[in-house]
Amino acid sequence: MKLILTSLILAISLAGANAKEIAHKVVIKSIETVIQQTPEFQVNGIKDKKFNPRHWLEIEAELEVQTTNDKGELDTKGFIPEITANWFVIIKDKQSGKPIMLNGKATFREIRTKDKKAYVSAYISPDTLEKLTGENKPSDKDIEGVALVISGPGIVSEGEHKKGLQKATVHEDTQWWSGSQYKTMDGAVLAKSKTPFAPLWTDRYPVEKPEL
Repeated sequence: MKLILTSLILAISLAGANAKEIAHKVVIKSIETVIQQTPEFQVNGIKDKKFNPRHWLEIEAELEVQTTNDKGELDTKGFIPEITANWFVIIKDKQSGKPIMLNGKATFREIRTKDKKAYVSAYISPDTLEKLTGENKPSDKDIEGVALVISGPGIVSEGEHKKGLQKATVHEDTQWWSGSQYKTMDGAVLAKSKTPFAPLWTDRYPVEKPEL
């Protein structure tokens, strides 16, 4: 009996030694911004209402994504279960003359790694843009800086990998998004699902995780 128990413990130990922790790797490759007009849709069965499309700031980031299997090998057909995109945007407030940092986040599920590429996006509403810039039609020049920080369970973030999880369009080395020098507008950077763009380009982006 003692021999059987010893053999069982040894077998479990060997199995644990052979199994490796699944690791997910994410690198932010680029961040781009563009001014988009409110999309217009044709819907039947309702009385149409006229409106003048306004202007949104769209932010999109390209990610390089990889994952491994339980043997530590690259899994080209694997999925990263979850990532959270934390956005930070600097816009100069016309009234105060001082920059304000807007922030917001969205969590995504089942990020496909087959193409080693994924995209995430976020938006700032026309009301927020007009309030800060004083312009009906803002431009990219009104945006002084954008930063993105990626986090999530199982994502490798030690050493050199940490740098790939954060990127900014300006002054990246100062990590301005983590300081307290700016007045902030929490939640002003919106997830795509909270905008009129929600039904568009669904195959380009991973599915957002619903907020509880």
